[in-house]
Amino acid sequence: MHGLFVIVIGIISLFVFRSKLKTLLKSIYMTVPLAVVFVSLGMFFYRWPIIAYLLGGLTTFGLLYYFYHTKKPWLYYYTLILVSFTLSIFSLMGGEI
Repeated sequence: MHGLFVIVIGIISLFVFRSKLKTLLKSIYMTVPLAVVFVSLGMFFYRWPIIAYLLGGLTTFGLLYYFYHTKKPWLYYYTLILVSFTLSIFSLMGGEI
């Protein structure tokens, strides 16, 4: 069921990022899909936290590379780093969803 939710968020995100919205609005919207991806990884790999952290890190660095390669505005970088650090610290401090 959680995987289906990630797919739905992904499809909605495609429409948002292909729209003519301003960069600020797109980067604000991006916080929710990023949080959904990171939280879903944490839920899927709850028993193996090291795998969840590794996949979260790979996702973060993969997106950073994509943003750099496609020359995206700095707001995308900021949103990605903010969400990934916030959820990492939340998880490392013992927070549970």
